[in-house]
Amino acid sequence: MTILVALAVFSLIILVHELGHFLVARRVGIDVEEFSIGFGPKLAGFRRAGILYSLRIIPLGGYVKMLGEEGDDVEEWSDNPASYQNKTPWQRMAVIAAGPAMNFVLALVVFVLIFGAIGLPSDAPKIGGVLPGYPAQAAGLKAGDEVVQIDGQAMESWADILRYIQNSDGSALLFTVRREGKLLSIQVIPSVNEEHPFVGISQAKERLSVLTSIKEGFRQTFLLTKAVLSSLAGIVTRKIPAEELTGPIGIVHYVGLAAQQGLTSVLYLAALISVNLSLFNLLPIPALDGSKLVFLGVELVRKRPLDPRKEGLVHLVGFALLISLMLVIMYRDIIRFIL
Repeated sequence: MTILVALAVFSLIILVHELGHFLVARRVGIDVEEFSIGFGPKLAGFRRAGILYSLRIIPLGGYVKMLGEEGDDVEEWSDNPASYQNKTPWQRMAVIAAGPAMNFVLALVVFVLIFGAIGLPSDAPKIGGVLPGYPAQAAGLKAGDEVVQIDGQAMESWADILRYIQNSDGSALLFTVRREGKLLSIQVIPSVNEEHPFVGISQAKERLSVLTSIKEGFRQTFLLTKAVLSSLAGIVTRKIPAEELTGPIGIVHYVGLAAQQGLTSVLYLAALISVNLSLFNLLPIPALDGSKLVFLGVELVRKRPLDPRKEGLVHLVGFALLISLMLVIMYRDIIRFIL
């Protein structure tokens, strides 16, 4: 299940990123030859309107192959106005920047979904859910019950409820709850695990309005971006050890931990990965979007295009180095999380 959740998160983030490149390329009139999720041999695919949509065996990225992008087959694209190379630098920059931008949009949408549709944990002394087969359900507690007292002690927050239950000795607890305007007294005998007593109730959640959710979504995306930039700066300045870098195996591990905590944790991690991918792609490293933007900036300054074949060679070398780095990180992840 962990692997399936991780693949779903990876696929969504990659799909959104490549969709950004694809949509803007089509918008400015560039012919797209292939839209791929993953690298390596093709697992499945179909062709529509001259475009190959494919799913490939290595789910560590994706690409949008545009006519003339690599500079090969000059005769095929040199006189074609739908070629990537024949678009203005600003149009090509828009195409390249659209991928990382869409990852920021995805993070924003995820946060708005969390705040507006799922809701945030509320500290009100209210039961959000009752777990099947646990003492609370057997005793008759229900979702929506407001806990007024336990054993005569006033409960003013969810933290008060948890603290009282966990500090009890496992004997019967008398809950006084407000349900539909009426006060009810319900006796619950906790179960006791190796750590502390528990009764099987979950915290209520509070949904925000649409406008507040959007506002909070922007704020959280900004804070997350700031935190990721701080981490990247820490790695560059060696304040954060390079060993802290993690790859797909580590991400699968963390997705598994998030899945155990619920949908909200998985969505938050998806937003974090999406922002990470966006900012990493904007670094001026050959083969990444940031490097392509740098080359286009140089073209704007020089006022004449660079040799696309030489630029393609630089990106090819950069891609090979990135794959090598990824293999090293995967090896470390295997030692950290598997062995």
